[in-house]
Amino acid sequence: MSYWRWFNRPHHPFARVLIGVLGMALLAAVLALGFLALVAFAVIGAIVAIVRALSRAATPHPVAQRKPNVIEGEFVVLPSRTASFKH
Repeated sequence: MSYWRWFNRPHHPFARVLIGVLGMALLAAVLALGFLALVAFAVIGAIVAIVRALSRAATPHPVAQRKPNVIEGEFVVLPSRTASFKH
């Protein structure tokens, strides 16, 4: 009885070993490439972080005098509409 399989394995033992070794080599290559990409992203991220830290340290930020009884924050001015109900 013949039926279709996704991957027909060869019957020769040397061919099976060769396909297994090639599969493991391909898996190792993909993992190594992923690791190199991870290292590259980490190095580039570290360089960007160092440059940002140095540029922020070089520019002095003026410190405003703060009043102790004032709470600072953002606000939105709402339109003043009167209610339309009657007393």
